Amino acid sequence: MASILLSFVGQQDPFAKTETEGSIVILMRHLVTMGHTFKRVFLLHTDSTRQNAIDTQQWLASEVSTLTQDEIALVPVSAALSQDPINQMFAVQEARQAVEQGRSHQSADDTLDFNASSGTPAMKSAWGILQAAGYAPRSHIWQIRNPNEMQSGQERVFRNDVNVLKDELDIQVIKQQIQDYNYSGAIATLSQSNLFTEAIAALLQSGYYRISRNFNRAYSSLNGVTSSIDPQWLQELAALRQKQPKIQLQEAYFNALTRLKIQKYADFLVDVFRLQEALLYYLAEQCLGLQVSGKRNQADQGWQAIRQLEQGQVYRYLQQYKLPKGDLLGLNEVISRYVVIALLEYYPKHSSTLILIRDLNEYCELRNEAVHGFIGVSEIEDQDRLLATLRKLMKQVVSISDTNPFDRLNQQICTLLDRTIQMTP
Repeated sequence: MASILLSFVGQQDPFAKTETEGSIVILMRHLVTMGHTFKRVFLLHTDSTRQNAIDTQQWLASEVSTLTQDEIALVPVSAALSQDPINQMFAVQEARQAVEQGRSHQSADDTLDFNASSGTPAMKSAWGILQAAGYAPRSHIWQIRNPNEMQSGQERVFRNDVNVLKDELDIQVIKQQIQDYNYSGAIATLSQSNLFTEAIAALLQSGYYRISRNFNRAYSSLNGVTSSIDPQWLQELAALRQKQPKIQLQEAYFNALTRLKIQKYADFLVDVFRLQEALLYYLAEQCLGLQVSGKRNQADQGWQAIRQLEQGQVYRYLQQYKLPKGDLLGLNEVISRYVVIALLEYYPKHSSTLILIRDLNEYCELRNEAVHGFIGVSEIEDQDRLLATLRKLMKQVVSISDTNPFDRLNQQICTLLDRTIQMTP
């Protein structure tokens, strides 16, 4: 970890006429004593403090072993600020440009260190304004007290960060984003905040890939932070990477619930449609021993297996089977969900499961209308009934947890965020 120091240059830098050390010198001595190393220094000067900046640059290059003169940039401020050095707006504009330069050199572990004791009052306060406004994540503001005015127990050099309110706002925003399962947005907010930790960032990244069903990348996102997170995440993702049908069905169910919670109704109906299809093909395999799917290139093999059921009686039954609107099943085409429903209907022992599937099928038809008719979906009628049907069906086919894994993930991230803000000085 290294420091990038930014400071306006005052009339008493590097030394006052009385040979008293200026605030930049005092701050640098303090930071060096604390073990800081320096990557860059930016010295902002007006026309009248140009020579002070040159003298400060030379002192730093000769006295700070980790700095070369090339790493100490002399930054002339605008003519407007030189002519009006107490103008707050001009001071903030110049400080912001310097912060942008500093951040171009800043790695994830580096800090921006601001000297708020040199320059005019407008210049000194510019750093606090930028920090509080969120323009300077991972930064610290340093103040140097006048030794003649120090009280007992006070330190000559001390941190005076004002970003606590920004941290509180950031944590509220991030928590809302993850409650909305907006992991990519939370990653962007986190990276611009003082709350960043590798563990939180990795969990957010993993959540983003997991909700996108990219389980390999979700798993690899946690590399490097395994000792800082609950091992359940790696265990769950390892099972999902193996593409076990039962585990995939559970994941699809909870993934669908996330869409409903954030009111993405059309996407939710698409997920319900896909889940119903997956459940039917799973039931066909588990109950009838048929490995069928809705893929066209696997249709011939599936139909061949169906023709052999019950010495051909099942296939003859399908030939006479009529859909709700009176049409016959399309045989020898892709094996649709209606074909699997008809197959299950042939066996009375599946009647209780079929009641739930038919109930769910009404919503699947609503999905077809939305997709093929370009119809928006602003609400789900009888939403509670749909959820109850879906949950009951899932429990009949596969076991499911009482809590959504994405909600459990969100809870752990919130816990880590709270712990981080408590540790922030």
